[in-house]
Amino acid sequence: MHAGITLRQVEAFHWIVRSGSFSEAARILNATQPAISNRIRELERLIGTRLFERHGRVMRLTPAGRDLQGLAEQMVTLGHAFVARAAPKGAVAGVMRIGAADTVALTWLPRLVARLSARYPRLAVELSVDLSTHLRAKLAEGDLDIGFLVGTAPGPEFAEIPFGQIRNAWMAAPGLGLGGRRVTPRELAAHPVLTHSRGSHLHRVVMKWFAAAGIRDIRIHGCNSLATMIEMTVAGLGVSLLSPDLVRQRHGDALAVVDTGAALAPTRFTCIHAGTVPEAVTATILRAARREMAREPCFRPWR
Repeated sequence: MHAGITLRQVEAFHWIVRSGSFSEAARILNATQPAISNRIRELERLIGTRLFERHGRVMRLTPAGRDLQGLAEQMVTLGHAFVARAAPKGAVAGVMRIGAADTVALTWLPRLVARLSARYPRLAVELSVDLSTHLRAKLAEGDLDIGFLVGTAPGPEFAEIPFGQIRNAWMAAPGLGLGGRRVTPRELAAHPVLTHSRGSHLHRVVMKWFAAAGIRDIRIHGCNSLATMIEMTVAGLGVSLLSPDLVRQRHGDALAVVDTGAALAPTRFTCIHAGTVPEAVTATILRAARREMAREPCFRPWR
């Protein structure tokens, strides 16, 4: 680029502005924070002006930085488009290791794999459907290239992108007699609670919810399969914390929402990757995943 300026330097500037900090930009770009700082220092040296100024612990754009931020975004977008256009479909080959929480696997994951197969005919996809806590460990060990899960990245070298969320509600088979009225947490705890295995995000949410109501003596049936958990709930074996939209999509009115009068936080999913895949391929995966996720009634954007 002109005067020795590189796309990496412009990209660092762009993501600092977008994310609000050097550390977040480093995480998105799979780089260390000192590396990002060095890119900005070199960019400022090459253009002859400062882009950021420090106010206490806050970094703010200088007037020159504000003037250049729109242009930087255009340059980054064009850079990604250039790489994607230049790389022929057949040039991407090998094995793509994708991890997915079972909510993702039950909804839009198959369509994502179909899109990748069409875009990269020589790319093989290896899927790992598991609890998010296990997927996170696999990412940390280098056993996955990209994951769609609940939780945070295992380290600063990983990019972590908010992806989507689902709403939750207590649900039960109509035969349990919990529908059509307000149910207390203690009444709910009189039934077995069907949830993910111990150590999972959902298990922690369930235990915390009952603990907030002063209830700790709960009979838990743990299961590492969401599909099995739903089937067991439909069979009337207990109550579950589930996505009503997902259940309705797969089982119609087989389960009813239990009105406990208490708000339940949504389950939020993130996309995590470690830069082991070419950036153009990662960008393609993310675009395709967002399109497929948007088609699912149970998923909403993470705001």
